[in-house]
Amino acid sequence: MADSGYDKKSKFIVDTIQALHLKLGQFIYNLVHHCPYEVVLYIWIQKLYLKRKSSEEALQLIYKAKKRYLLKHGCGVKSVK
Repeated sequence: MADSGYDKKSKFIVDTIQALHLKLGQFIYNLVHHCPYEVVLYIWIQKLYLKRKSSEEALQLIYKAKKRYLLKHGCGVKSVK
């Protein structure tokens, strides 16, 4: 029996979340409760799936996007004078 599109998408989402070293149950709980970090990650993961990225590519793009976001919003490490 071939995997359905739903199964492939679910596997992609789970694989990507786990590759980010996040606990799946906690991620889903936070997503359901509209925690901003999980909502943004879930949206990114879905978009990357639709663009047919591999889990590895998605992981690298998410890390890159997180870095840009943190730098843009001043959430990085600040130098001490």
